Amino acid sequence: MDMHINQETKPSKLAAVFDDEQKAIDAKQTLVNVGHFKQQDIEVIQPKDRNTSKKIESEPKAIARFITRSHFIFGGVGLLVGLVIASAMVVSGPMMTQSSPLYTYIALAVVGTFVGLLFAGLLSLRPDHDPLINDTVTASRHNLWTLIVQTDGRKNLKKAHQLMNPTAVSVTETF
Repeated sequence: MDMHINQETKPSKLAAVFDDEQKAIDAKQTLVNVGHFKQQDIEVIQPKDRNTSKKIESEPKAIARFITRSHFIFGGVGLLVGLVIASAMVVSGPMMTQSSPLYTYIALAVVGTFVGLLFAGLLSLRPDHDPLINDTVTASRHNLWTLIVQTDGRKNLKKAHQLMNPTAVSVTETF
């Protein structure tokens, strides 16, 4: 059974903003020729591009599965933690919890589930993507070109960052 919650094939992303189209094209060629990245892992976002969101988040089905799985897993874990805490309180806790164990189990199961779901929601927001998305949209509005590089891990992300940093106006990456 696959225990990875996030099933995106390329979960790490880098956005490099350039002044003009030629610099963006040259940077893409550098990524392919020197960095050995695949063409399909690099998206060029031109100024006022209508497909910006599709180019930034290229795996919407994997993202939807991530959101669903994280809520089921963390909601279930929260429920179990709530029940374990309730059991401990019923066995050796205050007299109130010992005198009404059913209410203790219900209350802590609900609280545990909500805490798990809130944590899953926090993960689903993908706060590490906000700076990348904001920089890309802002660059597009200001007639700048952006390269989005999708990678499968930190090692390739660092390599892309090193290749883009000398010529890019700015470089933003996710976790």
